[in-house]
Amino acid sequence: MKKRFGRKRNREALDVDITSLLDILTILLVFLLKSYNASDLRLDLQKGVEIADSDSRKMTRFAPVVQVNKEAKVFLNNKEIGRLPASGEMTVLTQALKNEKSKLETANATKAANQQVNTELVNLVVDKEMDYAVVQRLMNDSALAGYSQFKFIVKGNY
Repeated sequence: MKKRFGRKRNREALDVDITSLLDILTILLVFLLKSYNASDLRLDLQKGVEIADSDSRKMTRFAPVVQVNKEAKVFLNNKEIGRLPASGEMTVLTQALKNEKSKLETANATKAANQQVNTELVNLVVDKEMDYAVVQRLMNDSALAGYSQFKFIVKGNY
């Protein structure tokens, strides 16, 4: 017994250099911070839509996305719903937005209060060369469908 417990081993202190580990962690942290996006909106631009530039850093929230490209094709949530008519109301867009609003309202009924989507907001993506009259018609048709808040999606310069 004495032999077993009597001897004490001489343990040497190990020197561990963690400088390279800290370098890697710092690089990883910088990479993650640069790629962080606070917005919950994901947007796939349709072909032929060139959006305007902006210096604003304010993010938008999830809402139906209406896109209009140079060929006057209208997309709702990346699905083509028709073309802009030469004049008059866009009843196709109004009806599609009403259907989308009813879907969102039924989805909100089953979700918790902190996960609910704003059913008054619509995101508009319009080609930067589009006439203001077209933008005004988009806003009018969205308002007729029950969307009273508009967010214009633009390209950030940061």
